[in-house]
Amino acid sequence: MKEILINSYVNKLTKDDIIKFTNKNNIIINDEELDIIYHTIKKDWRVLLHNPNQVLSEIRNKVSPNTYNNIIYFYNLYSKKLFQL
Repeated sequence: MKEILINSYVNKLTKDDIIKFTNKNNIIINDEELDIIYHTIKKDWRVLLHNPNQVLSEIRNKVSPNTYNNIIYFYNLYSKKLFQL
């Protein structure tokens, strides 16, 4: 059931949604990082759900250290909530 809901959300996700999220959380990312994050979520959300280290290690060197730390922070925050369901 979780995967169905996540799939539905990811299918509707836009770059603008990511921009709104980063702005709301006072995170600054550049256009290249936006593209990386967006395409990673769209393409690898199932892997992120079951084997996050694989995907996270792939993007580590593609984004700034600050952006990567934010990704890790929010991944941990929301994955804990997700697995509580």
